[in-house]
Amino acid sequence: MWRELFTRATTISGVSNHRQQVSTHGLRRVASAVALLACAVFRPPAEAALQTATAGAEPASIKPASIEIDAGKVEGRLSPLLYGQFAEFMFENIKGGLHAEMIRNRGFEEAPNATGLSRYWERYPDDRNDDYGLSFGWDETTAYPNTKKSEGVAGGHSLRAQLGPGVIARHGVYQSRAPAKQGVEYHGYLWLKAEEFKGGVTVALEADMTGGEIYAEAEVENVGGDWRKYEFTLRPVKSDPLARLAILFHGQGRLWVDQVSLMPGDAVDGVRADVFEKVKALRPAFIRWPGGNVAQDYHWQWGVGPRDERATWINLSWKNEPEPSDFGTDEFIRFCRNVGAEPSITVNVEGRGATVEEAAAWVEYCNAPSTSKYGAMRAGNGHAEPYGVKYWEIGNEIWGDWVRGHSDATTYARNYNRYVAAMRAVDPSIKFIAVGDNDMKWNRAVLRLAGRDIDHLAIHHYYSHRETQGDLRNLMARPLRYERFYGEVEQAIQELAPGRPIKLAINEWGLDLPETQQYSILAALYGARLMNVFERRGDLIGMSSVSDLVNGWPGGIIQASRHGVFVTPIYLVNQLYATRFGAERLAVKVDGPTFDSGREGHGVPVLDVVVSRSADGEKIFIKAVNTDQVKSLMTRISVSGPRVSSRAVTESVTAESLSAASSFAAPEAVSIKRDEIKAGNNFVIELPRHSVSVITLSVDR
Repeated sequence: MWRELFTRATTISGVSNHRQQVSTHGLRRVASAVALLACAVFRPPAEAALQTATAGAEPASIKPASIEIDAGKVEGRLSPLLYGQFAEFMFENIKGGLHAEMIRNRGFEEAPNATGLSRYWERYPDDRNDDYGLSFGWDETTAYPNTKKSEGVAGGHSLRAQLGPGVIARHGVYQSRAPAKQGVEYHGYLWLKAEEFKGGVTVALEADMTGGEIYAEAEVENVGGDWRKYEFTLRPVKSDPLARLAILFHGQGRLWVDQVSLMPGDAVDGVRADVFEKVKALRPAFIRWPGGNVAQDYHWQWGVGPRDERATWINLSWKNEPEPSDFGTDEFIRFCRNVGAEPSITVNVEGRGATVEEAAAWVEYCNAPSTSKYGAMRAGNGHAEPYGVKYWEIGNEIWGDWVRGHSDATTYARNYNRYVAAMRAVDPSIKFIAVGDNDMKWNRAVLRLAGRDIDHLAIHHYYSHRETQGDLRNLMARPLRYERFYGEVEQAIQELAPGRPIKLAINEWGLDLPETQQYSILAALYGARLMNVFERRGDLIGMSSVSDLVNGWPGGIIQASRHGVFVTPIYLVNQLYATRFGAERLAVKVDGPTFDSGREGHGVPVLDVVVSRSADGEKIFIKAVNTDQVKSLMTRISVSGPRVSSRAVTESVTAESLSAASSFAAPEAVSIKRDEIKAGNNFVIELPRHSVSVITLSVDR
């Protein structure tokens, strides 16, 4: 995963490394270029984009183009793993985004404020008055479980409440941002220790305002004694996206609270129902986890075993954010199976104390029979049968000094060989993904020393608004630079690992653009052209995934807040390409206008096309990207070979303008439009300006 603010300023072979700071030479160009960049920076992004795109352009019109398909000529086969997804522990990518748990800091592990309340917890009903009948403490001596602290873990705390005589009857703690939906049951629990307490506890979903409406309430029965789990169910009578959960105490004495949980009843094995629906619609071939950069921080045993006994750990990659372990190995694999994806696990290589033995033990936990040590651990956690995880990535971006375990290429290759040998000894059938780079020196060293044991070489691509230099033509042309780079990598594979069928895994790619552009049609055009490159180089590229699946940064293709979800234009392209996926790539000749870009090349085709055919031969998919931001393309399509039906379906990712951007308020600003058209072996179609279109032809039998 990218290091924030692009701390590594390097551009190698014309291909930028992963979310790094772009080289600063562009900022020292001549005054005219500086002025252009300044316009892009200080002008509102949508306005800047529009003016840059139309500067010097002719009035809007239609240009001619042609697509000639030879359906009798198969030029390559596409990997069934080509389109996957990527999830990592990064802010609310997992917690709050993918995972359905509604309570943040549910173990009270974060440092308290002056009133003794840990982060996200507040005094109920509010802070207006002195409530001398109730005081709080952040207890480091009493907790459930009584976790011993270890490096990287923040465990062993609870909330202590001291109750005495007072004048405020309804008091306790609450947490905001717990949305309530009428018709959904909410299943919750909390752990209490109440050896010195006489009274009761009430939990409620209510409006997030003093004296607000109560939507649901439940009494916690028979409170007393040592640590015990108390379960409750809340059935709100009203929906409120801004509700809060209140835990109310009545009585006198001292009690402790820990491990509070509230889950919506419509969650799918612990995953938010709305997010699950969006992920499943993508039909991901695989899902990569737990990172990303954070893979080099993560120890897998943090995330197995009884949920409430797992550690809260410090996420060194993302601003030291405390990370709950609610979503661990078992939950991840179950999620993958539920959406029909293969799990792809990234192991920690020498980061934060990681070892070869730890990686091999993870393989054993996932794939070994229950008679083995870690297979027995898995069985004890409720999963007697091995999971059979096939894809294992050995570290993440080890070349970057922002990850723990950072090293040079030679050291990494030697470590790779050690990890592969140990992991393969547990399960000889697994496939390995090695860390590659946009730097060919790194790739050549790794291939030379470890190529015999590499199945996929992982390379990451991120393109920044800095690199566009205020010229959107650079953005539209950039994917073709990567296509040329893949040729260099292919030559190195053939030279340094001859006979070894190594594929590329472009398992992180994305854009660092202002939100108004990230969520506009511009991002869709870039993403679709890059995915067309993946299909054209399907002989070499075996896996790909955009960064990220849910939240994490503006590039997350599913943006999920507490109250709702919207999907980005790159999500729409992913959905369209994955659901209209052909097994064979067909020969195609494309003719049309070109453009010149400031730094990404000249004579760049405006129209980018790739054509594939379904495995059963009954469908032909034409994926056409019109990058012209002003003009439509009147396109003549001809198909030689089989007889094509007279009717076809078009699905286009479009927007009314370049400045239209999807958001929670306008989730359909960029959307997929579906239509039926006249087709046959020869037909004409207008490809709208700035659009991504998939034309599905049916082959008559």
